[in-house]
Amino acid sequence: MRITRHALPSLALCALALIPAYGKTEPKPTSDSLKLDSSDKGFRLSKGGKPFLRYLTKPSSESAKHAPHYSRNGYIHPLHSPSGKVVTGDYASDHPHQHGLFFAWTKSTFRGKATEFWNQAKKLGDIRFHRYLGEERRDESCSFLFEHHFTTGKDSDEPLLKETWRIDVPGKAMPYHQFDLVSTQTCATKDPLRIQKYHYGGMAIRGNSQWMKKDGNGNPRGSMLTSEGKTRKNGNHSRPRWVAMYGPVDGQECGVVVMNHPDNFRYPQWVRLHPSMPYFVYSPMVKEPFSIEPGKPYVSKFRYLTFDGKPDRKMIEKAWKDWTGKR
Repeated sequence: MRITRHALPSLALCALALIPAYGKTEPKPTSDSLKLDSSDKGFRLSKGGKPFLRYLTKPSSESAKHAPHYSRNGYIHPLHSPSGKVVTGDYASDHPHQHGLFFAWTKSTFRGKATEFWNQAKKLGDIRFHRYLGEERRDESCSFLFEHHFTTGKDSDEPLLKETWRIDVPGKAMPYHQFDLVSTQTCATKDPLRIQKYHYGGMAIRGNSQWMKKDGNGNPRGSMLTSEGKTRKNGNHSRPRWVAMYGPVDGQECGVVVMNHPDNFRYPQWVRLHPSMPYFVYSPMVKEPFSIEPGKPYVSKFRYLTFDGKPDRKMIEKAWKDWTGKR
């Protein structure tokens, strides 16, 4: 394993199992090569020459169309299916505070005062990219690490919570795009962050806005399916191992799966499945509160799959079992 650390802007190439160390001749991209391009605005990851995902270090150009309190960085958007379709949404007209793939707590308190990192209009908290921690390259995968700061608002630079995202991407060819995300949140002070009981908040994903459109029966074109076979109509606040969200984008079916790891706090965690809007979130505070305490990192593990067509339950189950070792 080789670890490198890059300052912005930079260019990193990870052609797995093809180049033993940096400084060698750059190989031609192959179907299983990963390439990470960086600029002062963020990082773009491609696989086999096709777009995979973008991580934002600065607010996107879309943020300028909204009130300043809705601007955000430190999240993933767009996330692509293998054919290149965009499965995430950002600054949605109905919920401009939802940003692609993001982790935000809702009702919470710090030092006795209310904090809120999800509903940005309340101006009670902010999450921001702090720094790129570098890349880890192994024979069959690459990892990219980022640090976020949670503060009491955009006018504060003092973090109350620090978070690292470790994004692990396999290099081997697959019929779908896959990556694992490990979030580690630690207290930045001697005081805890108290997460109140609430019906949503946590690791979330906002889907493509085309999934909001209605079909001939007046139902959203986007659909959801859980590991237990539930849908958005009967799956809200259930506790699935995984959730798939999918539907047509530019006339082609595609979607994304988010898996919850057995190591996670209060696994299987509850999910908020919105009845009409294309988003869902794993929410461990649905039934009772908890605290992130100093010296006790809060670690969350998730696996993401993007696919073209309808969700293949057999394929999804295999990917979950391979990840968790559960049979």
